[in-house]
Amino acid sequence: MRMAISKTAFVETLVVTAAILAALLFVTWQLASTPSEPAAAELRDDVNFLSSELETLKQRLDQSQAREAVLARESDVLRQANRLLREQESERQAELNTLQSELDFYRRLAGTGGAQAGLDVYRAELLATGSGQVFQFVLTLTQNIRRASIISGRVRIDIEGTLDDRPVTLYWSQLGSDEPEPAFRFKYFQQLEGYLSLPEAFKPIQLVVTLEAKGSSKAVQRSYEWNALLTESGD
Repeated sequence: MRMAISKTAFVETLVVTAAILAALLFVTWQLASTPSEPAAAELRDDVNFLSSELETLKQRLDQSQAREAVLARESDVLRQANRLLREQESERQAELNTLQSELDFYRRLAGTGGAQAGLDVYRAELLATGSGQVFQFVLTLTQNIRRASIISGRVRIDIEGTLDDRPVTLYWSQLGSDEPEPAFRFKYFQQLEGYLSLPEAFKPIQLVVTLEAKGSSKAVQRSYEWNALLTESGD
């Protein structure tokens, strides 16, 4: 608001200064072209008056310009301060999110959250690569620490989507990898990673992860929306 008022006063000063300057020039011309002494004396008085007014307006103009410069610097300082505050707030929020994620992870391992969960996918990540058809996956598997026994098995990764507007499910052998399906063997947690290569024109919709542990007849299956997973991992 202060900046708007200053700009208005500045413009008004300029307009008045221009008007007085024009009047001064006109009176000066009249003085030069008028032979009558009395009229010339009056015109000289007008010139003196207008010159005084012009000097006053010049001073006001200089003051307005000075105030404008000060307000501009204040505005710039405020913008920089707001930007720094936003950056610091974002950094603190990111740190809090990281700490909360780590706390949740260790709570799950220790079983202090009340649930005595067994084998599960704690986190699934999907990362884009230089190719629009190749993606890196990272899976973090966990088991409640109170079970205190090594668990092993395999991970089945399927991708549901569409190809030529038809629903299609791609299995591991169709995802461009010559490696066998990922296998796990751990006591508390393990991280698995690899790459998925999608066929041209295939539009992925959902990533389906199935954990099949040895000695267990019940598989653990988790489904993730492809785009949401890709966005979260990218952030």
